[in-house]
Amino acid sequence: MQKLASLDAWTKSRELSRTAYRLTLEGKLSKHFGLADQIRRAAAAVPANIAEGYALATTPQFIRCLRIALGSATELSTHLELAVEMELVAAAPAGKAISLCNRVIALLIGLL
Repeated sequence: MQKLASLDAWTKSRELSRTAYRLTLEGKLSKHFGLADQIRRAAAAVPANIAEGYALATTPQFIRCLRIALGSATELSTHLELAVEMELVAAAPAGKAISLCNRVIALLIGLL
């Protein structure tokens, strides 16, 4: 299996995690602690689960962790869309995160 850093799903999910987390640090969203926390947790879970599955070094475990990462990425996308709809975050920065989410989801589906 390739080195973890060579997996596009992992590198893109790390970028997604940083982007989404930063959205929760300022503006109206920073004052909505529950939603901000959910965004942070889902964002961090995506690359973490990919890394965990990779480290377990068996195909069934890797697939299980990829499915969990896929669930977290989809959850994150939903939370970001909700934040935009509630006008808690500007559409442009959130759009970048949502676009990255869609890319990560596609990469995870490709790996599965």
